[in-house]
Parts: sequence; C-alpha cells; structure tokens
Amino acid sequence: MALLLFAPAAGAGEQPPPARADLIYVNGRIWTGEASKPTAQALAVRGTRILALGTDLEIAHLSGPGTGITDLKGRWVFPGFIDSHLHFLVLDQLDLSPLDRAEDMQRAIAEWAKTHPESPWIVGRGWQAGAFPKGGPSRAFLDAVVPGRPVFLGDRDGHTALVNGKALELAAVTRATVDPPGGIVVKDAKGEPTGLLKESAADLVRALVPPPNPEERYRALKLRLDQAASYGLTSVTNASFPGDELGVYERVLDEGGLKVRFYFAIPFRKNASEDDFEKWQALRLKHPGERLRFGAAKGMLDGVVDMKTASMFEPYAGGGNGLPMWTQDEVNRSAAEYDQRGWQVLLHAIGDKAVNMALDAYEFVQKANGPRDRRFRVEHVEVPRLSDIPRFKQLGVVASTQALFANPDKTTLENYAVLLGPERASRANAFNLFDAAGVRQAFGSDWPVFSMEVLRGMYCAVTRQTPEGTPAAGWYPEHRLTVEAALRHFTIDGAYASFDEKDKGTLAVDKLADFVVLSENILEPPPERLLRSKVLLTVVGGTETWRAPEFPRDPRSDR
Repeated sequence: MALLLFAPAAGAGEQPPPARADLIYVNGRIWTGEASKPTAQALAVRGTRILALGTDLEIAHLSGPGTGITDLKGRWVFPGFIDSHLHFLVLDQLDLSPLDRAEDMQRAIAEWAKTHPESPWIVGRGWQAGAFPKGGPSRAFLDAVVPGRPVFLGDRDGHTALVNGKALELAAVTRATVDPPGGIVVKDAKGEPTGLLKESAADLVRALVPPPNPEERYRALKLRLDQAASYGLTSVTNASFPGDELGVYERVLDEGGLKVRFYFAIPFRKNASEDDFEKWQALRLKHPGERLRFGAAKGMLDGVVDMKTASMFEPYAGGGNGLPMWTQDEVNRSAAEYDQRGWQVLLHAIGDKAVNMALDAYEFVQKANGPRDRRFRVEHVEVPRLSDIPRFKQLGVVASTQALFANPDKTTLENYAVLLGPERASRANAFNLFDAAGVRQAFGSDWPVFSMEVLRGMYCAVTRQTPEGTPAAGWYPEHRLTVEAALRHFTIDGAYASFDEKDKGTLAVDKLADFVVLSENILEPPPERLLRSKVLLTVVGGTETWRAPEFPRDPRSDR
C-alpha cells in the first residue's frame, strides 16, 4: 500500500494546493461503472461527494491533518445498490413468507396468537398460494387455530387477504356482499365467503384493523433502515404513497438518521382533483432533497398471476382473464394529466394485456403532450407479449423489474407457471429479453414481497435457481443474465430510472459518495459468490450507514 503524505503549502506564484479530502479509502479494488475509468484503487471524499479516484499514490496528495483514512484491505468496492421498487416501511408483524407448507403456517399463526395475547387482531403477511392443497386457503384454515380473534393475513404479493370468520363477521361480509370495484369477495359453491378477499375487496376488512401508532412506525422505520443498509442499499424508489407514514420519515430525516435515499410516489388516480394535485405539489416542493424526494406517480392497472387477477389476453389455466382495473381511455387521460404536471408515471402492469395497455397509454401521452424526457416506467412487466418488448425502447419506457420474481420456488413452479401455461411461463420475468432489445431495465425487490437482499436478487437473475441450487438447470435458463448486467440494473439503471444518473449509479468525481464494500469479487465466477459475499461497509454521502463486525474500523479513519 502506498504511503500517504501531506503535501507542502504552496509558495508565492505557485498553484494553490488541491482541496483536502475529509475521507480517503485506499488499497481497494473499485468497480466504478464508468467506461472512461472502469477501475480504481482508492477514492477520496469531501463533504458528501467524491473528490477523486485513482491509485493510492495519486490520491495521497489529497490527505491532510484532518483526513480520515480507511484501508480497504484489498476488498471490492461497488456503487451503492439501488432498489427501484419496494414498499419500505413494513411493521413488525407475523411473517409467513419463509413457510411453504400450510400446516407450518397454522403452527406459526397459533404461536403468534399465544405470544401476543394483548393484540386485538392477528395481523400478518407472506402466505403463498402454492403452500395449500388443492382448493386453496379458506377461513376454515384460520378458524381451526384462531376462532375468537379476528385475523387478517396478506399474501406474499400483497394483492389478496385471507381472513377468518370473526373478521368477516366484524366487517359484515356475508353471502349478500357485492364485489367492490376492482375487487372480488371469493365465495364457495354455496355462496358463502371463503375468507379470500382479492385486490380492493381486502379493504372491506383492512379498514377495521387498528392502525399502528407513531412510535410503532418509528421503531419499524429505524429497523428497516438498518436492514437496508446491511444489504448495501443506498437509494430506493418507494412505490407507494407514504400518507400518514410521512411524518415518521420526516422525524428520522430531522434526526439525521435517514440511512437510505428515498424517491417517493404519489397516487395515480382516475379522477384526481385540483386539490389533490396542489397537495402533491406542496410535498414535491417541501421535499426536493437528496435524502427525501417526491417525483413519481404510481398506479395499478391489474393484479397478480398467483390469484389470477393479472390482466391477460388469453385465459388462465382453469379460465378467467384477470381483473383489469382501468379502461384504456381512463389510463390515457390520467397519464396525460399527470404528465402535463411534470410527474413521472409508474404503472403496475403484470399481465400481457395490462402491459400493452400501459404502453398504449404512454404512446398516447407522447402524441398528446409532445416530446420530452419522461422516463415513464412499467412496474413488474412479468408476462409481456414478445411483440411489446421493442416498444419500451421505442417509447423510452423503463422496464422496472424485480430480480427475485424469477425465483423458482414451490409457488412459482406449482401455481404461477401452471396458471400461465408453458408458452407464457417461458417468457415470464425473462429479463434478458429486455437487455437484448436495448431497453433500460431497473431492478428492485418489491419488498416485502421478496427480500431486499440485493446479492440474493442478483444470484436469482444470474442463475434462475433458488439459493439451494434448484432446479439444477435453472428455470428457463436461456433467460439468465451475466453478473455485470444484474449489477448495472441495481446501480446505473436504477439511478437513471429516478433521474439521478448525474449524482449516483456510478463512482465518479463530483458524484455522491454512495458505495458498498463487499467481501468477495462478485464479478468472478462461480455465481455462488453472490450468496457467499458479505456486505462489509455501506457508505451514503460519505457517512457510514453499516459496518459488519468482521470489518473493524481503521484507527486512522477517525482523524
């Protein structure tokens, strides 16, 4: 490692000394993401931004008496990871996502009820349709273990709720209950509610669940921030409106504890009022900063495959084409209005018909409002028609995809793929098709649908296998990505998707000092390195947000 020296003061007539660095990181192996300077050994930080990159010797002259120095010990450095689609603030609730057997979920629900006797409701999420035997989940599944207290459990995708008999009773949901707009109250052959409430029908019961208090939200946000930092996340797009939660974000921001940069979305509505737009504009003006910013509008065009609510051109196995939530005219008109007011439009579209509708709407807006840099996005894009993929590039639309959606677990193989049928399953979450078409593709997690663990998501996109290595050949292995492609989707493309490419996504002079230090070189084979590698250090704007216990502080870093 090169010796870091203090440069002498400039004499008369000489050039002034270079700006001193607040922090210098040396002896690293840095992947910058910049074509002009793809690698470096050291980087210097002044304030919140990168002052210089180069070799240890080239950076040495930027040190001074107050410069903190960290020896990276040959570790690998990458731009900070960006999750382009998640729902960040998840409360401490019953989590069923690790379980793939109905009997295991019943035991977990019973144990939660036993250990939380003070809770008037049992609230949780994460159940998977593939975990249940033929016939699927029903209220009887819950009544068998918690008959006396109301239970509300969202599924893994967050689009369907399973509730027990007590919850249906409190919400007055009966055989006479009519499906609300955009929702389905599932009923059995006798016309009785089964306890499954799809899409907006879940609100019939959700409205009765006691809301968390501010302190519960505050604790949950702090917990999630620590969690995200430990995964190497430095920026996220929060694809849902924070609403009453915003005050908690503002509190943590004022405390200087917002360890992740947030790009928030407002609601995308069919008939937004002038008062709505004035309130949203006020939020955009109030929060234009590097840590908390509003700029997008998120809408839902359809549901999800596992519950047959994603909108399809052709029927699912067993019938039904999904649950479209908008007409083409409605989405055209609303997208044009939001665009006129300067909002970036993000449309959830999973089924091929919904994806086509989103693209048609974006094409309509371009013709109606004229050309400009919009970067409209389609969120999830799980099952597009092959003929629609080139339109993303033609229209300048970002494909906002989720790496772990290709995880071939039990639900994917035994429910998702079966409902789609072989032809559609073969093009589901086929990320390489977008890359091959030259489409901008930004990766996310859709947390809490899947984990925020970026390295795990990259592994899935690269192998199309579970962490256990199944199936052996990968799920439709022809759609695998290279590690570098997956890395770019979690960095460079993520920054582009939120109009931030001038400030982040790569490591370059004057960009924000957002980076992550990993224990292994994930760009070298085998792909299992992605699962073995640990996040040793996460830095946001020159401030450490996470340091692993096995990577102790350099004594010189506190200068």
